[in-house]
Amino acid sequence: MPDLILCEFFKLKRKPLFFAASAASGLIPLGCALFLPDFHTFSSGAEAVDSMMSSLFQMSATLLLMPALVVLASNLFFEEHDNDTLKNIVTVPVSMPALALAKIFLLLLFSMAFMAAGGLINLIILTAAGWEPTGFWRLFFVGIGQGILMWAGAMPCIFLVVALNRSYIISVIIAFFYTAVNYIFGTSDLFITQPFGLNPGTLLPGSLTFRWYFQYLDFSDPGAEMARLLERISSSFLNAAQAFGTAGMEAFVFFILIALVYRRQGRQKG
Repeated sequence: MPDLILCEFFKLKRKPLFFAASAASGLIPLGCALFLPDFHTFSSGAEAVDSMMSSLFQMSATLLLMPALVVLASNLFFEEHDNDTLKNIVTVPVSMPALALAKIFLLLLFSMAFMAAGGLINLIILTAAGWEPTGFWRLFFVGIGQGILMWAGAMPCIFLVVALNRSYIISVIIAFFYTAVNYIFGTSDLFITQPFGLNPGTLLPGSLTFRWYFQYLDFSDPGAEMARLLERISSSFLNAAQAFGTAGMEAFVFFILIALVYRRQGRQKG
């Protein structure tokens, strides 16, 4: 398995665009720092950290990471089809589920690296602006956790891309539609206040991640609007066991489906 993961990683070395995609996680926070006047009017370093990391969690993770994961997945799973090398891999022999697992694990590493890079870019921006990064490392590791949740949440979309086995254009369309749905669900009171259980507010990554990470932001001195928001949603927050347990079960189920489809495709090529 480690050899398969290394092989998949070495393939990415020929595609520097995907390494650049990790750094793109800092684009939205950077834009906020450059163009929003409020960035220089924070009352403390803790408030500056909170605002910058919020933009990473609420915007970059949903609007950039989700489509990046799906597009990267389509590249990883379609590459053997495009180069007509899948039948050679099958004759090595290489277990198709193991190969699928290596690709999925690489996507997990990418998702965590995306959030880590965004967090470190935020740290550089905050330090350059002269703010004391109070509470940064706690939110940095929350961001890594969100990367894991978003990876698990992308699995249904990745399964659909692998199962359809069509083209990169279709993959991009699926990715952006799924991203839009998750962003809407993750910002709607209707979904983020649903009880924990089998419902969209729990199962979709946009609302699931929001209900987990939002409680780690600094609310020591909330304004009137934030206080009203907290009053509405605080009872719907999820603890780590609920959030990661749900995401883990979703990831496991959809990985099994992906492995079955990928094995069938390998048999057809073989």
